[in-house]
Amino acid sequence: MRPPDVILIMCDQWRPDCLGFLGHPVVRTPHLDALAARGAAFVNAYCASPLCSPARGSWLTGRYPHAHGQLRNYGSKAGRPGAQMDPAVPTLGDAFKRAGYRCGIVGPWHLGDDHRPQHGFEDGWETYRYQGAGRPDRFYDYVRAQGLPNVYDRKDPAMTARVVEEPGFGRCVYTTCDDLRQQRTTWTVDRGLAFLERHGGGPEPAFLFLSVKDPHPIIAPPRDLLALYPPAELPLPPNLDDPLAGKPRYQTEAPYRLPVPVDRAAFRRLLAHYYALLTHVDREVGRIVAHLERAGRLDNTLLAFISDHGEMLGEHGLLAKNKFYEPSVRVPCLVSLPGRVRAGQRVRTPLAGVDLAPTLLDLAGAPPLADIDGRSLAAALRAGREPEPQPVFAELCSPAAQKGRTDDESGLAAHLMVRDGDWKYVRNRDDLDELYDLAADPGEMVNLAAEASSAPRIARLRDLGRQMLLRHGPGAYSWFVRN
Repeated sequence: MRPPDVILIMCDQWRPDCLGFLGHPVVRTPHLDALAARGAAFVNAYCASPLCSPARGSWLTGRYPHAHGQLRNYGSKAGRPGAQMDPAVPTLGDAFKRAGYRCGIVGPWHLGDDHRPQHGFEDGWETYRYQGAGRPDRFYDYVRAQGLPNVYDRKDPAMTARVVEEPGFGRCVYTTCDDLRQQRTTWTVDRGLAFLERHGGGPEPAFLFLSVKDPHPIIAPPRDLLALYPPAELPLPPNLDDPLAGKPRYQTEAPYRLPVPVDRAAFRRLLAHYYALLTHVDREVGRIVAHLERAGRLDNTLLAFISDHGEMLGEHGLLAKNKFYEPSVRVPCLVSLPGRVRAGQRVRTPLAGVDLAPTLLDLAGAPPLADIDGRSLAAALRAGREPEPQPVFAELCSPAAQKGRTDDESGLAAHLMVRDGDWKYVRNRDDLDELYDLAADPGEMVNLAAEASSAPRIARLRDLGRQMLLRHGPGAYSWFVRN
C-alpha cells in the first residue's frame, strides 16, 4: 500500500481550550471539531517550550531545546548563542525525505537561515519573515504585487492608521482584513494547496509542513467574522485579577502583564479579534480537508493540527506566552488518519512536545529519528487506548535572553518544568520555585513549593528533570543537574 501523504499544520499561539468540541462556550471551530471526530485529540498536549522557536524545534526533531540547541527565538539574534537550531540535528523533513517523500514548507521556518532550503524541505521552500536583512519576503511581496495595504507591516501607513494598540497590552495588537488576499493564513493555505496539487497523491508521497503564523499578533481576522463575537457577551477568565501572591518575581514583572485594573471593555475587544481569527484559521483548515476530499485523498492523508505553544489570554492577568501556566504551555493537538487512527479518541495521557515527531513517522510507516527524547504513541492511537503515562518537560529562557539583552547561559536556560501525574514543578534559576496540584488547583492559584510537606515531592520531580537532562547532556542546564 502506498504510504500516506502527511500534512502537519502548526499554528502559533493557539490556546489549548479554544476548540468547540472541547466545550469552549464561545469559540466556533466546526472544521477542527470534525477533524477531531475523525481521529484523535490529545487534550493534554504540552509544548517543549512556551516560546516559538524552541517549541518548533522540539515538535520537528523529537528533542528538548537543550538537545537541539534552539534556546530562544530566531530573528535579529541570529548567530548568537541559543538563537539557531543545530543544523546537524535531523528533523521530520529529513526523516520523510529519506523515506522517499516530497517535502515542502509554507510559512515561517523560524529556526535559522530562513531563506535557505534545508532539512529535507527542498521540494518546496516558501518561507516568509525572519529571513534576514536584504532577503525577499514572499508574503509581503505578494501583498505588494496585489496593490493592497499590508496590515502586518508596521511601516505601512495603512497599518499605522488602522491597528489598535490598547494601553498596557504590549505587542498584543489587532486590526482587521478587508480582502482575504491580505490575510497571511489564507496566503499560506493557498501556497500549501499549490504544493499538494504538484506533489500530493503522486507516485511519491508528500509531506507538507504548513506553518501558520496566526493567531500570533498582529491579530488580523477578516472583518466579517467579528460579528460572531460581540465583545459585551464574551466571558472573562475568573483569575484575570490574580495578584500573583507567592509567585515568582519574573511573572509580576512580565512585559505582557495587563495593567491593574484591567480595562474590561478593551480586553473584550481583544478577545473578539482573537476568537474571530481562530474561526478564520478553522475555515482555512476546512479548505484543506475539502481539497483532499475532492481529490479522493483524504482517507490516505495523515493530517495533524497543533500549535507551537499556547496563549495566556488574560489568565493570571497575563497575555501571550513565556510562562509554564497551562494556557501557555499546553496546546491543541489533533491527529487523523482514517482506518489507522481510531476515530473519536480523547487521549488524556499527556503528550510531550517531543512525542509528535516519532508518532507521525510511526503512523506513516517511515523509519524513526535516532537519538531522540520523545516516544511514538502510534500503537495507542491505532488501538484506541491510553498510552502509558510518562513525565513531560519544558524549558524556557529568561525575558532578558528572549529580548536579546543577554547571551549568558544563566539567561538562556533559566526555567525548567516537570509534570508527572497531577503535579507540576517549575524550577526557576534565580527566582521562587513553583509547585501546583493540578487536580485540586487546576487554575494554578496556590504555589505549594514553600511548604515543608512538599520537599519530598519536589526532590522526586527534580530527579526526573535531572534524568531527562542527562540523556543528551544538560548543556546550559548544568546548574539544574548540579543542585
